[in-house]
Amino acid sequence: MNDVGSALSRPIPLTMPLVLTLGIFLADGLAPSGIAVSVLYVIPLLLTFFSDRERAPVVVCTAATALLWADLAFNPADAPPYALVNRTLGTGVLWLIAWLLDRHKRATSSLETAEIGHHKVLEAMKAERADTQGLLTAAQEARAYAETAVMGALAGRRQAEERYLITQLRLEGIIQAAMDAILTLDDGQCIVMFNHAAERMFGCSRADALGQPLDRFIPARFREAHRRHVEIFGGSGVTARKMGALGTVTGLKAGGEEFPVEASISQVAVEGKRFYTVILRDLTERRRMEEQLRRTERIAELGTVASGMAHEIGTPMNVILGRAEYLLDRVREEPVRKGLQTIIVQVERITRVMNQLLAFTRRKPPMRGPLDLKPVVENTVEMFHERLAKTHTSLELNLAPLCPAVWADADQISQVLINLIMNALHAMPEQGTLRIGLEPRTGHVALSVSDTGQGIPTEIVGRIFEPFFTTKEFGKGTGLGLTVVKGIVDEHQGSITVQSEPGKGTTFTILLPKASDGGNALSPA
Repeated sequence: MNDVGSALSRPIPLTMPLVLTLGIFLADGLAPSGIAVSVLYVIPLLLTFFSDRERAPVVVCTAATALLWADLAFNPADAPPYALVNRTLGTGVLWLIAWLLDRHKRATSSLETAEIGHHKVLEAMKAERADTQGLLTAAQEARAYAETAVMGALAGRRQAEERYLITQLRLEGIIQAAMDAILTLDDGQCIVMFNHAAERMFGCSRADALGQPLDRFIPARFREAHRRHVEIFGGSGVTARKMGALGTVTGLKAGGEEFPVEASISQVAVEGKRFYTVILRDLTERRRMEEQLRRTERIAELGTVASGMAHEIGTPMNVILGRAEYLLDRVREEPVRKGLQTIIVQVERITRVMNQLLAFTRRKPPMRGPLDLKPVVENTVEMFHERLAKTHTSLELNLAPLCPAVWADADQISQVLINLIMNALHAMPEQGTLRIGLEPRTGHVALSVSDTGQGIPTEIVGRIFEPFFTTKEFGKGTGLGLTVVKGIVDEHQGSITVQSEPGKGTTFTILLPKASDGGNALSPA
């Protein structure tokens, strides 16, 4: 049965129904016209059911119809009247069967096509599913690799960020701890970095300085030249210029005060942008030390000169003075006596100048100890009562009743007071007010001497402590009094300041450190 079923399931070639159709045609030609041989054409037509060709029923039916009517055409005389009817009916039956078989084959073909398409779709879906599964697996593997790479990158980035942060903190610490002012400028010469030393140097906070142009810290008369210099340096290709190579530059504090600075500059390009780093060093203290050194050298030279002068001039002056005094006692003519008195006055003046020079250059070491300044002030003022009354100068003493002792030399402090009082009286030749004050301050005692005289011009206030500098008329001052005063105050680790307004007077204020036991105030005398 299996063999029969497998034989029936095999497709029949189209030639078999066609050969059978031809055999029936031959049989129809031999048979009498009245016999309905056309019914036999149904057999080959039905065999097309097993053919694998979709149009086989139509082909076989067409061939059978042609042969059926061809036989009638070859023997028209022998055909009985009903033969035409038989063949017509047979033809209709054949085409009906052919039509049914054709529709069946079309439906079967459509089903097979649909099944094949469905199978292909299933295969495509399976393939797509397999591809999808493969892609999913690959994606999962790629994701795993990516996650591993990302974790590694994050770890590396974290380490790099930590190293960068450590480097930044170290660099920031170095910059902020630097003694010199460090500024960084962008292409527009605006400040993008401002360290602590710069804040102290310019008296400006970092928050106020950032984003501001550098011109803010340069005097107006130098700004254009400085900006042009930086632009030329930026295009020169030179990466740095050492400290001092730019010479002395003038800076401007936030309060408007100008001061000398020494500068170095460097440049670097970062991501197409140019940045300049400027290092500034305040020369104010150095200039002060250099000036002090020059003054010390001048004083040393002056000491050498004074020593020679005291020997070369002092002895002849003593001889002249002695002779003039001897003659003055024996001469009675008034013109001669006036001439001798003039000689004596001038010789005494020369001797006094020489003594001041020697006192200035060979000042003896101070004998310091706890000193109550109130008796020193009162005793010194006592020497000037006659002079004060003669010039109609009033005296005001503002001495604090309880004032700590200072660590000082009484003779030298008295010399300081004498010089300051003499200067005050010279500033008030006819009348005025002399004020002397004494008051305690934190860690110091303040001694002040004020007058209501003509004052000191502002442009020369800074020079009054220079040796031989004087504002008095020729012959009335040596220019050493205030120099001696400042030297004594400096030796006592104190300070002296002057405030003067032309036409209104001058005030000298001396601060002397309290004695080690100066915490116990001395009782007023």
